Amino acid sequence: MSSQNKVLVSFIAVVAFVVGFAMNTSRPDVVSQASALLTAELETSNPNTGESGVSTVQENLSTLTLVNFWATWCSPCRQEMPLFEAMTRLHGANGFGVVGVAIDNPSTSQPFLDEMDIRYPILYAERTGMELMSLSGNEQGLLPYSLLIDDNGQVIDQVLGKIDETKINAWINEHL
Repeated sequence: MSSQNKVLVSFIAVVAFVVGFAMNTSRPDVVSQASALLTAELETSNPNTGESGVSTVQENLSTLTLVNFWATWCSPCRQEMPLFEAMTRLHGANGFGVVGVAIDNPSTSQPFLDEMDIRYPILYAERTGMELMSLSGNEQGLLPYSLLIDDNGQVIDQVLGKIDETKINAWINEHL
């Protein structure tokens, strides 16, 4: 390998390390309320009728609600959504709910949602999603990003990255 190639490979390795380190140490800004997110009028779409409308996160709050920003092109987002659906079905009667905020449009998202049998509410923030995430503590704009919100609209917890079942169970045990 020539010395130029060694320098190039070394440079790429350093850049990859720095990017990986930055992504793994990124933390959302702590917020105690997410009023902009709660009251933003976002598009809805009924997959059965094809009709669209407008709703807010606040109109979809349960006793304990996980608001999850996601996109179809985000692999970790796609991986955690079946868990969110299962936990909603399992604990919905006790007051746990999920509201998805898609950084996509209905025509892009609906085939994926149908394939995964996702039935919890999905609101579409294609054009305003990045701004809403920033106002809700995620200035990096990374996905997935989730907020745990009580029925009064107060933020209990925030997670930048994929959520697992252990975390959701801990929230449910502590807050329901």
